[in-house]
Amino acid sequence: MAGPLVAAAVRFDYERLDADAFARLADLNDSKKLSSRRRVALLPIVLEAADMVKSVVIPAGQIDRDGLHVSNIRALGRALEAVAVAGSANLVDGNFELKGIGVSAQPVVRGDQTSAAIAAASIVAKERRDQLMRQLDVYYPGYGFARHKGYITRAHQDAVVELGLSPAHRRNVRCKAYAALGLFPAALPARRVRKARPASAWKSLTPPELCRHLLATPTFADRAWTDEDRLPNESRPEFVVRILGPATPAA
Repeated sequence: MAGPLVAAAVRFDYERLDADAFARLADLNDSKKLSSRRRVALLPIVLEAADMVKSVVIPAGQIDRDGLHVSNIRALGRALEAVAVAGSANLVDGNFELKGIGVSAQPVVRGDQTSAAIAAASIVAKERRDQLMRQLDVYYPGYGFARHKGYITRAHQDAVVELGLSPAHRRNVRCKAYAALGLFPAALPARRVRKARPASAWKSLTPPELCRHLLATPTFADRAWTDEDRLPNESRPEFVVRILGPATPAA
């Protein structure tokens, strides 16, 4: 909803790393599965052990102009090109086909859970973006960027309704706050009314509707709709309500 897109790439020379480095990197995992404290602790270990680290930042205005998918592919390609060397295994998380770059990329589904380099890159990208959001919180106070990191939360949407959009907000986003301000981008196609919703229809739900949908669908993967982590001992229903607000719209 707000803030830049950040992609990162990390190059490890596994023949150069000693047993101590391997042991310190053993806790690497998908950044979404790590607590903020654990990511902060792992970041200097990654930076020390890596041969090279590159992060690419795409600002909100460019995301609006080019689209989220195009911006993501572009950022991934630029980051991977920067760290690739002759003979390197150029892995990219997910099933993205990176075209038009100077290296051959190998997609790895759930790579942030199976590749140390991809997991390390996910930590670098997450921590870099969080750092940028804390800076934006200073530049544009009142929105709570340092807390919710620009994602769609109840508090964030309430702040947008009260304060309007900041230069850090992405305009091509459908959410309850933008609807309240009449700011749905005209370029987005109107949604057709269908009797049956496709599997991806949850993406167009308002926060209360999405909250109800998630509470009624316990098998729905949380990582599909948020990058936030659960708090210690927090149940899934408590987590969903904390991020999205109550399952009924405010009066």
